[in-house]
Amino acid sequence: MKLKLFTCLALAMPIQALAAFNCEVDVSKVLIYKDGNVNVVHSGRNDFTVICNLKTERQGVSITTCAMWASMLQNVQNNDVRAIFYYGEAGTCATLPIYGDTPAPVYIGTVKK
Repeated sequence: MKLKLFTCLALAMPIQALAAFNCEVDVSKVLIYKDGNVNVVHSGRNDFTVICNLKTERQGVSITTCAMWASMLQNVQNNDVRAIFYYGEAGTCATLPIYGDTPAPVYIGTVKK
């Protein structure tokens, strides 16, 4: 019984590890479009990824959260610190879809270099 439980847990762990990922990155561009989209270029993807929208909720990210993220990312860019983006689904930083196809992060934070 214990062996079966251990085997099941061991098999499940790699699947859980692939289910989410984060990107600890340098931010080179923060663009805010007239339609409200906040588009970011960071060293993990090196292309434009939309994270949220300042006019309408996008993929569960509220306007208020979006405004805080945009401000934080501009601060990250200006103060030579790094950002961390956490995504709750499978993938990697390098393979994030770009522009409007990018999934919304679960959270964004800052980390010291």
